[in-house]
Amino acid sequence: MNAEHSPWLLRPAHNSDLAALLALENTCFSADRLSRRSFRHYLHSSNAEMVVADAEGELVGYGLLLVRRGTLLTRLYSLAVAPQARGQGMAEAIIGYLEKRASKRGKRYMRLEVAEHNASAISLYTRLGFESFAVTPHYYEDDATAIRMQKALPLDTPDIQHRLCPWYQQSTAFTCGPASLMMAMGMLDPAIRLSQTEEFAIWRESNTVYMTSGPAGTHPLGLAMSAMERGFDVKVYLSHEGPLFVDGVRNEHKRQTLASVEKQFLADAEARQVPVFYSNWLEILDKEANAPSSALMCLISTYRLDRSKAPHWVVITGTDEHCVYIHDPDPDTDTAVSRILDYQHVPVAREDFQRMTSYGKRRVQAAIVIRRRLPELGSGELMCSDFDLAV
Repeated sequence: MNAEHSPWLLRPAHNSDLAALLALENTCFSADRLSRRSFRHYLHSSNAEMVVADAEGELVGYGLLLVRRGTLLTRLYSLAVAPQARGQGMAEAIIGYLEKRASKRGKRYMRLEVAEHNASAISLYTRLGFESFAVTPHYYEDDATAIRMQKALPLDTPDIQHRLCPWYQQSTAFTCGPASLMMAMGMLDPAIRLSQTEEFAIWRESNTVYMTSGPAGTHPLGLAMSAMERGFDVKVYLSHEGPLFVDGVRNEHKRQTLASVEKQFLADAEARQVPVFYSNWLEILDKEANAPSSALMCLISTYRLDRSKAPHWVVITGTDEHCVYIHDPDPDTDTAVSRILDYQHVPVAREDFQRMTSYGKRRVQAAIVIRRRLPELGSGELMCSDFDLAV
C-alpha cells in the first residue's frame, strides 16, 4: 500500500506516546526489548530521532534512529510494526522518513543490525539499498548472530571493504593509548592477544606520570618503543619538538615532571634509533591507513565527539574519498545510547577528522605507523624504505 494513501500518518514521537510505545514493544518483541526508561531517554535525547505511525490515535509502529556526535554515522536502532498493520509498506515508510532526518543532520551513513534468521527483514533492507558489511556472532539475547548492514545517504560511494581490526575497550580512563596500540598490532598479527594484562603492561612502559588532569596518559614515543619491544617496526610523526602535553597544566611541579619524563622518552628513542618525523602526518594518512602491511594510530582531541577537549588515541582502519574510519577504544558507557558497534569503523568526514587531529593551543599532532618486523631483521634493525629517513 502506498504510504501517501495509508490509514496511518507518520509523525515525531511525543512524551505522551510513552505508554503506547512500551505496549507496542512488548507486543512485537520477546527479547532485546527497550525499557520504559530507555524510551524516555530517547524521547528527550538530542542524539536520537523517533518517529511513530499514528492510525487515528492508535500507535501502530515506530522507528528509532541514533546519531553519533562528530561522525557521519547514524544507526537504525529499533523498528516495530504492530501485527495488524503489517503488509502496508509501513516499515519502508518509517525508514525513508528517518533517512531524510539523517540527511538533514548532515549524516552520510545509516547502519543497522538484523538477526541472521530474520529473512524477511534482511530482504526488506536489501531492497532498500542496505548492504551487509560484517557479522557479529552471539549478538542478541537468544545468542543469535547479527548481520550488520549499511547504506550510504544520500551520496553514492564506492563499496567499503574495511580492514580486519580487532576492537578492544580500554578498561580505564587513561589507557586509550595501550588499547589502541593493541588493536593496531592486532591488525597486523591476528595472534596478538588483547588483554587487560597487556594493556597495563604497555601503560607502565609508556605513561607520562601526569596529564593535564587525572592519571597519566601515554606518550607517542613510549608507545612506539612498546611496539618495538613486541616485534614491530615503527615510525613516529610529531608536530613539535620538546614537551607535548604541558599545555593546560597549571601546577608547576606537574609541568616540570611532564617535561622531564618526555625528555627521557626522547633520549631513549634516540638511543634506540626510533624514526621520528617532525612533520604533518596527515600527508601519509591514506598511504599508511590503507596499506595491508601497516597499521596507523593517532592522537585526536575529543572536543568534536563529546566536548571534553581531552587527548585521545584511536586506530585508523581505512580511508576513502570522503571519510576516515576509526576504531575508538572508549565507548560512552554512561549513556543508554552507547553500543560498542558504534565505535568500530566509525566514519568521520575528512574535514572533521583533520580538525580532530590537533590538540591544545599549540595544535599538537602525533601519529604512529606500525609494521611487522621481517623475520630476517634483528631487533635493532629497521625495515627498508622510508623507515630510516627520520629527521
